[in-house]
Amino acid sequence: MRIRSSRSRLSLAVLAVATLVLTACGTDDSPSAKSDGPVDLSTVTLKVGDQKAISIEVLLRASGQLDNLPYKLEFSTFTAGPPLVEAASAGGIDLAQTGNTPVIFGAAANADIKIIGALEATGKGDALLVGKDSPIRSVADLKGKKVAVTKGSSANANLLLQLDKAGLSLSDVEPVYLAPADGYASFRDGAVDAWAVWDPYTAIAEQEVGAKSIASADQAANGYNFWVASAGSVEDPGKAAAIKDFFTRYAAATKWSSDNLELWSAKYAELTAISLDASRVTWTRSIKQPTVLNDQIIESEQEIADAFTEANAIPGKVDFAAFVDKQFAD
Repeated sequence: MRIRSSRSRLSLAVLAVATLVLTACGTDDSPSAKSDGPVDLSTVTLKVGDQKAISIEVLLRASGQLDNLPYKLEFSTFTAGPPLVEAASAGGIDLAQTGNTPVIFGAAANADIKIIGALEATGKGDALLVGKDSPIRSVADLKGKKVAVTKGSSANANLLLQLDKAGLSLSDVEPVYLAPADGYASFRDGAVDAWAVWDPYTAIAEQEVGAKSIASADQAANGYNFWVASAGSVEDPGKAAAIKDFFTRYAAATKWSSDNLELWSAKYAELTAISLDASRVTWTRSIKQPTVLNDQIIESEQEIADAFTEANAIPGKVDFAAFVDKQFAD
């Protein structure tokens, strides 16, 4: 009964904010998000890119935050952050959440995107994994080894920074660039010596094949995630109003998941078809809390971008701040 009561209070709060948003922004067809006049959100469709590791739709549905939406929501599923950024740049989706690195690669490619929000996490679920019987004990032992990683993902940054910390570079290992599912298959079958990946894949590999972590991102990289939007969506007053309401719902859903960890872990396991143990481990260490997109976060991202530039892994120097839009910062 307490859970149901809490959900009702959250829904009422979200609806109140949605009402304020309705009267604060312009129409869906107006050229600028700063236009005056009421917005008819019933005419707006917000297209949100999702991925298994983040499971935005699953979280919102489990917490009741998809109830009484004043606009339409369409979710589409992607394998990882880089294709989400590409889809946002092309206008195929309005909004997505990614790790700390896809937005950097997007900026390096001069993608037509805006980085409009931030989330923080521990980074403990973003790890360098080796097999349970592997003789590899440290990052230094990876020299000359094959390491599976998704290019442009947060795992890519973790690998780069962990190698640098150990006095190595990407040229000292043999990166094998694979999507998460293919990376797991190669790791499980012994085709690679190590796998750089993030939760829930980390937890799944630990639970199913006894994978061992030799380093996690909390030891070398930041744990930030980001909301990335297509530039056109940010400028559209109807989309901007829907995004503000969406952020409020996501924050409420995240609080619900933190307050109801066992229930959320069970629901996530059920809806994503992973084991309850892997789900519980994932959400014990990898809940992403919304936070203000401030100068400290921007500077931290710039440091990661500079590390990729120095490693010749991206073309030229990235000005991360140039892609940030703070109109949604509160």
